[in-house]
Amino acid sequence: MPWIEIELSPRSEWNEDGLEDWAQALGSFLSEKGTGLEPQIRMLPGYNVLQLGEAGIGELTLSRSERLVILDGLSLKGHVECDFARFAVRFARHMGAVGFCVSGASSAERNFWRKLGGVIQPDPVPLQGSIQRGKVTIKQLAKFSLLVTYENEPVLCLEPITCNAHAPGLASLAQRRLEKMYGGSPLGFASRKAVHCPWVISREQWDDLLSFSRLQAFDLLEDLVNTSQEI
Repeated sequence: MPWIEIELSPRSEWNEDGLEDWAQALGSFLSEKGTGLEPQIRMLPGYNVLQLGEAGIGELTLSRSERLVILDGLSLKGHVECDFARFAVRFARHMGAVGFCVSGASSAERNFWRKLGGVIQPDPVPLQGSIQRGKVTIKQLAKFSLLVTYENEPVLCLEPITCNAHAPGLASLAQRRLEKMYGGSPLGFASRKAVHCPWVISREQWDDLLSFSRLQAFDLLEDLVNTSQEI
């Protein structure tokens, strides 16, 4: 199903320091509408999820590295849901998001989102063929968050994390230097699909993208860490 994106002009840089305050504001908004709901924050590498916990309201995902807020599971059944949708867009703008994305909107709901500036984005299509190593590159997204691209298109977001064991394959010198710098624990990357990825990716393709980008990713991460320590 096509998804919708509203391009935003953020009023500030991305600001997660106020996330709990905004979660309380969302809860107050919903309580005023008679739902009696308290949103719960689930923190994950590179993004947070505000679980709203009620059928028809859904959840908000805040992608820190992509500066996007994604609304999933909202059904515009009445005034409460429509008011919440408008509130959520304002919330995203104040959080410093550059875009507000809506997944799963029905054809009847699209006109509502268009009036808020929404543009329908095409469905992702299956990525054909095997991953070619030479077409895989790494870029910085934000701070230490990285982006894997394929044929210059965004594919995976990477977030550095500590692990219990090394991933299969050789560990680069950059990886070993970083691990020594951070106490000796194995380092790796949590990965998730980029919101603007134009493809449906198989598990095998996903694994190949991670494998082919790992050395580049640690080299770039080391440069980013060293640069941050110089500031």
